Amino acid sequence: MTTLYDIARFCDVFEEQVCAIENLKPESIPEKDLIHIRLYKKSLIMSAIDTLAGLRFNQENYKELNQQNKKRFVRFLAEFGEWKCGPTISVPFLFDQLARREMKDSELYHFLHKKLLKHEAFNEGSILHIDDVDVMAVELFELAVTEYEEQLILKSQHFSLFYEYRNCKTTTLSESGGVMESFQYAYPNYYTSTRSENHELHEWQLSYPIAHFHRLFSNSINNMRKYFIKTNTNPYALVNDSKWGKAEVAIK
Repeated sequence: MTTLYDIARFCDVFEEQVCAIENLKPESIPEKDLIHIRLYKKSLIMSAIDTLAGLRFNQENYKELNQQNKKRFVRFLAEFGEWKCGPTISVPFLFDQLARREMKDSELYHFLHKKLLKHEAFNEGSILHIDDVDVMAVELFELAVTEYEEQLILKSQHFSLFYEYRNCKTTTLSESGGVMESFQYAYPNYYTSTRSENHELHEWQLSYPIAHFHRLFSNSINNMRKYFIKTNTNPYALVNDSKWGKAEVAIK
């Protein structure tokens, strides 16, 4: 067996498993529970991406990074996911975080407020695309005057929010947008809900559609394949039998 053969076989395993996840069609599941099925599918796909991240930044070559789950996951997506909006800062999320912390007197808050106010005339349930509102971190760093503000900016980056979504740690990123996904929006977007309890504007809920998960995985596995070939790395050499068994379970 050649290294190229092993690379193809290794990557094909991941692609087949994620394809199987997509084809799950639980006919006996009530309509009201389908939103949970989407969440389960997303979790499985993210496990596959996380497994690839662990192999790219393996323990032998990246001892510290391998142990830092979030940094490893975010860096992998940044390098292999081809997510154009990943580095941008979620303006609605950051605005809400500042409001929750009673930081409304800051220049940063007023800038975000002015930016969101332009979209306030939208009807409830309207869609707002990330490209239309979010900005790069450097633009907001110019307005930040404290380290804490800068930390909130970085935590509001889509790469970071996607990881929090994965761990279900961020309450405002709870699984929502079921109606939006029924219309098959293929890219991350915001949709309006009720007015916020923390500020006078409408809240914009962030939705990462399942099509987005598939796109990130497809880009990641394709780029991992290229990486293995370029570096002449046999992926099976990166894992022992027990670890590979865990990797297979993680994406099933």
